[in-house]
Amino acid sequence: MTLKNLILTFLLAMAVVACEDREPEAVVVPEWLKPRLEELENSGNCFGCEVQRWTYNEEYFYHVYCGYWSCSNCEIYHYNGDLVVWGEGIDHVDFDKNKSRPMKVWECGDEL
Repeated sequence: MTLKNLILTFLLAMAVVACEDREPEAVVVPEWLKPRLEELENSGNCFGCEVQRWTYNEEYFYHVYCGYWSCSNCEIYHYNGDLVVWGEGIDHVDFDKNKSRPMKVWECGDEL
């Protein structure tokens, strides 16, 4: 086998591995968040509400937001359910700049 064939075989093998089917990460609403979402749904004013999960500093954060709220980042929770208090360990500007991997976890009308 020539070096050219060896390189082509290696590149083909890498392409096959890179393109393999992978299971997407399961979207799960944390148990601690369900009562808040039930409260939103039962309020009768749930239209336009959703939860997104973001990654920041290797942790998940959950952003609860309804389109009619005047505050866009007032209800963000740590992975464990603690409400984020800006300035206490998390800088709002840095969070907005460096959050990544948004994933919609829930929107009004979804089954909990």
